[in-house]
Amino acid sequence: PREGGWGGGHGGSRGPHPWVEYFWGTLRRAYREFEERVGAIGTGRGSKSDHVRAAVLRRPIPFAISDLERDCPGVSRDLIRLVLGKMRKAGEVELLGRGRGARWRRLEA
Repeated sequence: PREGGWGGGHGGSRGPHPWVEYFWGTLRRAYREFEERVGAIGTGRGSKSDHVRAAVLRRPIPFAISDLERDCPGVSRDLIRLVLGKMRKAGEVELLGRGRGARWRRLEA
């Protein structure tokens, strides 16, 4: 009869070590690949304010704050307003209208 235990069916009783080594090797390779992919995407991502500013600069036509909220998930409306206010003072954007129908437009430098 065959001996029980890890690896007993493949010519010996080596225990769980081959499987554990294989598992850890696979996990390390997957983690390295994940780091490479995240590093390629996320390097230099910057702050949320930078993210909002970049979204504004990508917009060629007038836009609403709600457009920026969709472009910048996880960024509060208050922060978006703060960034737009700073950009307005710097002469980079202008406000068109007031209230719910208000739109912002990027100014060409």
